[in-house]
Amino acid sequence: MKVISPSEISPDLLELLQTKKVVEEQRIAQQGFGKPIISIELNGRRLVTIGSEIFDAGNCKTFHEVLPEYLRVLLGEEWINKELEHPILQWHNAMIAYQRKNIPGKTQTASTLGAISALLGLSYNLYLMAHNSELQEKLIKRLKDLNQFLGAHYETQVAAFCIQAGFEITLEDEDDPNSTHCEFTATNIKSGRKFSVEAKARTHGKNSGAISSQLYSALKKSAEHERIIFININSSEKTTDLDPAKWIHEAIASIRGAETRLKIKGNDAPPAYVLLTNQQNTRNLNDIEVDTGAVAESFKIPDFRTDYSFASLKEAIDSKDRHKEVTDISEAIKRHHKIPSTFDGKISKNLSKL
Repeated sequence: MKVISPSEISPDLLELLQTKKVVEEQRIAQQGFGKPIISIELNGRRLVTIGSEIFDAGNCKTFHEVLPEYLRVLLGEEWINKELEHPILQWHNAMIAYQRKNIPGKTQTASTLGAISALLGLSYNLYLMAHNSELQEKLIKRLKDLNQFLGAHYETQVAAFCIQAGFEITLEDEDDPNSTHCEFTATNIKSGRKFSVEAKARTHGKNSGAISSQLYSALKKSAEHERIIFININSSEKTTDLDPAKWIHEAIASIRGAETRLKIKGNDAPPAYVLLTNQQNTRNLNDIEVDTGAVAESFKIPDFRTDYSFASLKEAIDSKDRHKEVTDISEAIKRHHKIPSTFDGKISKNLSKL
């Protein structure tokens, strides 16, 4: 391979290469490090590549319009027509109601409403899994089951977080009855570092941010690699920037207490990275969407604690390098909370039609 210096390249070609670089950087900023959205419009119909399949999205003009149509196909019309109380159908009905009442020129986009944000979010999570990894039929069945919906829904979100942060995910064998296991293995595309990922979602309405039971449930699972545990606090607590969330302090205190006493089958519990989230748009159907943040914490990994005090700048730099992959996930959660509406990574100048 011959290395060509910039001086050997024509100005027009250099400009083209720079434009492509900028476009790709813009796409990554919007979509993350997963595979790009692949789509064309053919004979008035929108075709979208999802994994190894081509999805015919009809006359959809935006990616936001494609996502609910894709979800309908995954769920099946028969199930949709007979279900009335399921959260997914409530979100869908809220979207239809908004479409009927929508007044041209409104400044508020539909995607900021809790119910529609939740519908688009779940659809996008499933799209990312199908496009970048695999989408097991068992997961769809769990989403349809009201008793399993909360956990299954959060698992799709955690998988999406990892994909956007630059990880390949490999789902565990759900048919293996011989051992408990985490949700999936996440392999960082750049470094090759592997993590066993577990997702836990608390039920809504708890007065405390304590997460000891979720930690225990996650840590007792068999894991082949370093552990990352995601826990969705599901707290309705209202906070401001000047008033830190009480659930954060309570969750961290819960982790610290568990570090000294938690046992798994009589042995000390293993270390784990712990990423705390607090998503609420799956319940607050009429509220304005709240951006999802993440608190990066740890269980028995001292220098990944939020309050850890480094003895030197070198120690801080070494620690940052040591935990880079997990920090990347935390940053991706904060950076990619908006679902792309365009197919090419560009910022849409128009409001969503949903």
